[in-house]
Amino acid sequence: MVAIYKSGMGAALQDIAVISNNIANAGTVSFKRSDTIFEDIYATEKNRTSEIRLGNGVQKLEPRRAHQQGSFIMTNAALDLAINGEGFFAIKNPSNPDELKYTRNGSINLTNEGELVTMEGFKYLDEEGNEIKIPFTVIDDQENVRRLSAINVAANGQIQVDYGQGVSINVATIGLSTFKDETKLRSDGNTNYIVTPESGAAINSAPQDSSTSTGTIQSGALEAANVDTTNELARLLRAQQAFSGTSRLMQADVDMIRRLID
Repeated sequence: MVAIYKSGMGAALQDIAVISNNIANAGTVSFKRSDTIFEDIYATEKNRTSEIRLGNGVQKLEPRRAHQQGSFIMTNAALDLAINGEGFFAIKNPSNPDELKYTRNGSINLTNEGELVTMEGFKYLDEEGNEIKIPFTVIDDQENVRRLSAINVAANGQIQVDYGQGVSINVATIGLSTFKDETKLRSDGNTNYIVTPESGAAINSAPQDSSTSTGTIQSGALEAANVDTTNELARLLRAQQAFSGTSRLMQADVDMIRRLID
């Protein structure tokens, strides 16, 4: 019985850890909450007439990540992008060009070199997997130097850069990637994800692509975490009660055995 109690306490502890992580990241842009998954362990005993399945505790499985879209936080910053629908931004490690990750965090920074990067310095890619670069100056038809005045990102991901006096250019289309099973992507501990054999390879396309069902881009917004703090606190209370109740049962069982031995 002690082993059964221990498995129950271990399950409750994992539940508490996962829920606590959800609550801690409730304010993290594009964070996806996780749910703990358990299954019963049975021991089968045979008698002359039938098989009797006896409960033998619980087994902890890999937590399941929920990829439901979070609400939008309006920022009005041109390079804050939220994905309305399916897809992830593809980002590349500048120190290891072969390392690609995927994220729904569209809090984009513009470097002094005109590159679009994450807070960690990963570079956002276009629909063909190329780096995106914004020219700070252009030469107009009258050979005048025009300086960047505004950046606009359309719902279809097209990035238009304005230089004043009616001069504007479309520099790129930010790409979105979809997967056979996005729940099988491996988290790197932040809000970035890595491809696994189970997730399938990335399918790259532009936003609003009907062939890949990619979503649209909402400029001036960021996707909030899909965490309902009130619900998570209620779950945390239940998990703590489960741990406390199981520990008391185990202590009572141990005390009874001790009295029998004595």
